[in-house]
Amino acid sequence: MPLFKADDEVRVREALGGLDRPVELLVAHGPEETPLPGAGDIDFGAETERVANGLAELSPLVSVRVEEQPDGFARYPAVAVLPEGRDVGLRYYGLPWGYELGSLIGAVLEAGRAQSSLKPASLERLASVEQELAIDVFVTPT
Repeated sequence: MPLFKADDEVRVREALGGLDRPVELLVAHGPEETPLPGAGDIDFGAETERVANGLAELSPLVSVRVEEQPDGFARYPAVAVLPEGRDVGLRYYGLPWGYELGSLIGAVLEAGRAQSSLKPASLERLASVEQELAIDVFVTPT
C-alpha cells in the first residue's frame, strides 16, 4: 500500500528535493504501550518503519536506520530525526499517520536545512537561554 496519493507524493518529493543536507530517521523499536481499544491488530512499530522507509524512498538525502531499544527514548515506537546523523534530541513518538505525518515531514525539512528557519530575533533570544530545556509539542487535528 503506497504511503501517499500520487499528487501528494509529487509535492512531498518536491519539498524533500530542497534539503541542503542528509537527514537520518532512526526508528526505535521497543516495548510498546498497550494500544487503545479499537486500534485493531496494527503493528505500530512495523507501520512506523514503513512510514520512515516511504519518506526515504522520496529523497536520496533521507535514510533510515532501525534499532531495538536505543538509549534516549521514553516510549516506543519512536523516530529520531538526525540532521547529518547527529542526535539533536528531536523525537517523534507514536505512529505518524494521517495529519501527524505532516509533522514528521516538517521535522525532516527543518533538519535538512543548512540554516534555521527561525527569525534572527528568535535565534537571539534562544541564545540567551542559560539552562537546558526540553520542549514537548503535541499534535492533534482537533
